[in-house]
Amino acid sequence: MHTCATALDLAGVTVPDHLLADAAVPLLTGPQAQGDLLVVPAYPLRSTPWRPVPPDGVQLVHGEATGNTHWLHRGFDSSGVTWCRPAGPDEGDRLVVAHLRVPDGQSALLIHTDEHGANGIGPGDYVIKRKRQLGTEPDEPAALEGLVPLVRPRLSGMFVAD
Repeated sequence: MHTCATALDLAGVTVPDHLLADAAVPLLTGPQAQGDLLVVPAYPLRSTPWRPVPPDGVQLVHGEATGNTHWLHRGFDSSGVTWCRPAGPDEGDRLVVAHLRVPDGQSALLIHTDEHGANGIGPGDYVIKRKRQLGTEPDEPAALEGLVPLVRPRLSGMFVAD
């Protein structure tokens, strides 16, 4: 299992002061987030040219303002990890950054070069997406025309904590 230090070393980054160098990076197979990226389990793509994740990793997102980067790396003894950029219907959707396939018994790492450390990704097929921030006001009032408001009934004014 990778530690924060061994994972960040793959991207040539030293461990920031606010992270613990010897903290284990757990392997997750469910949805996970790293900063503005989401890793979500997905159905496998069939007609896409998959490429092996190279030993030096793949730069997925480069931070324009800060220069911080999200890197995709394969884990220890995980040469079968493959990835591809979106094609077809996802190509126009800039929220989809990449697709990832991690074979059984292998792992991948999503590494951030500054504040987020590393996420361990276990076996499965995934889509890696950017988060989208929605403003409170649309750019154009015409964007609201024809929309029907969603109204949900309120069940109770009471909350219970246990």
